[in-house]
Amino acid sequence: MAKDAHGRFVLLGLTVGLFYLPAWLGYLVPRALKGKVGWFLVLCMLGLAGAELWSRRAVLKELKASDEDRLLGYLLIIAGAALFPFCRFALWPQAFLWMLILAGIACSTWGASFFRQFMLPSFFIGLTTYPRIGFISRFIWDFIAPYQFLEIKMAQITTAVMRIFGFSAVQNGVNIIFPEGAVEVGWGCNGLDMALSVAATGLFMGILYKQKPVQMVILIIIAAFISLLFNIPRLMLVTIAHVYWGPWWFNFWHGFWGGQIFVGILLTVYYYVMMAMIEQSKEKSKA
Repeated sequence: MAKDAHGRFVLLGLTVGLFYLPAWLGYLVPRALKGKVGWFLVLCMLGLAGAELWSRRAVLKELKASDEDRLLGYLLIIAGAALFPFCRFALWPQAFLWMLILAGIACSTWGASFFRQFMLPSFFIGLTTYPRIGFISRFIWDFIAPYQFLEIKMAQITTAVMRIFGFSAVQNGVNIIFPEGAVEVGWGCNGLDMALSVAATGLFMGILYKQKPVQMVILIIIAAFISLLFNIPRLMLVTIAHVYWGPWWFNFWHGFWGGQIFVGILLTVYYYVMMAMIEQSKEKSKA
């Protein structure tokens, strides 16, 4: 591919991507090992984008870049590669430049019409260039919701449920207090990241199963509801582990393995609910 001018420009862009890859993985992998679910959302977006591109590969082969599109793409690649060495001070400028380079590669290879004909893959791949998806969601949530709104509500509901089961729990703000100790419901435990990841799964599955927009919205809402509902027993278990079982059990249920167990159970439940809804939708369409 590097024998012609276009191949050399593409190779230049991909080389920058290799330099960005350690930073991208360096953020994503440690958080995945801590039980965060953002990695799942990233993989879902990449998987869906890849599946869309592969299923329409015949259309992709027919796309040709005009001279103007190729020039624009080369300029984006050169700009991204030239600025990249000076933007290693933070993750976000590297992600932005890598996104520009990917756009330049696509534009110079298939033309600007690629972004119109492959809108969803372009959108999903663009989002994954910056792995701090949880940071973006937190910024938006903090902008539209009162301070610690969800954390306080989770603490209230969890405390109420634990009192039903006979525990001497008292809620104070974001804290769940026992005579033997207390647990703070922080941002990472409010269930929003998990709800967004599972809601995105509902969106992806709705696209794959070619559901109507209304049905997709219902799948997303149910996904978010089930996720927030599952977060309550997770908070209960983490709280009991911290107060009564000791640091090892708390770290287990609060860390990678405990998080993956809950994600696995959550996705299994949601999968069956989602498939039941899809089957019901098919039956209604046949009637």
